[in-house]
Amino acid sequence: MFLEPIDFAAMYREHKATTDFKGKTSSDWDEKSADMAQSTINSPYVNDFISRMNITGDEVVLDIGCGPGTLAIPLAKKVKEVIAIDFSAQMLEELKAYAAREGVTNIKTYHLSWEDDWSALPRADIVVASRSMEVSDVETALSKMSSHASQACYLTYKVGGSFVDMNILDYIGKKVKTKPDYWYIPVILYTQGFLPRVDYIETGRGSVRSGTEEEFVESLIWSVHDLNEEQQLNAREYYREVIVEQNRPPRAVNWAFIGWETAK
Repeated sequence: MFLEPIDFAAMYREHKATTDFKGKTSSDWDEKSADMAQSTINSPYVNDFISRMNITGDEVVLDIGCGPGTLAIPLAKKVKEVIAIDFSAQMLEELKAYAAREGVTNIKTYHLSWEDDWSALPRADIVVASRSMEVSDVETALSKMSSHASQACYLTYKVGGSFVDMNILDYIGKKVKTKPDYWYIPVILYTQGFLPRVDYIETGRGSVRSGTEEEFVESLIWSVHDLNEEQQLNAREYYREVIVEQNRPPRAVNWAFIGWETAK
């Protein structure tokens, strides 16, 4: 394919290790779980994701990084069973509460991360990873997904290398090293012998909230880990002068939807 071989998996690992967008801990997500349950459940993104899946209704689906059940609960209403895993115990509690409210009983939950041993998990027909593939080694993660799916895998990954609109970061004077972009994934899947399909889902916002000035600043800090005093003042100015006065909310976020068949 190339004049000289390129190790894209190693390139991803190196890129991921140097980015300023570091992964969150399970404790971070425990604290975020209630907020996520309110903001992501019943979003248009859910239908956009599920509509791109090839399901008949008789499948067992493994949902990796299931969060508060954003995808798991709607999927459970359409398939035979959902196996939901997350490394945040509180996210799983939010999922169980959501399932109880919806009368959904065909979900099994496991407190597991991408890096844990999945050998105890039941076999799945389909594996999904919705906005959850923030891993240090994407090659291993993709192999893990494929090996657990008898039919197909589907995932979404942020387009553009930043969880925050770069115009906002430029305005407030925050320089960042972007994270690996989505194109690593289809290239690595191709080297693994799969023929991935790529589509795109647009959502209203990413990790940055613009409801109030405080929410805006707090969500920026959540995304980039820290802002100094001057950057926080600039962020407040951006909120007042751009988001409020000019009525220009943060740009819509695009997610790459990547699917591949695993059946031989």
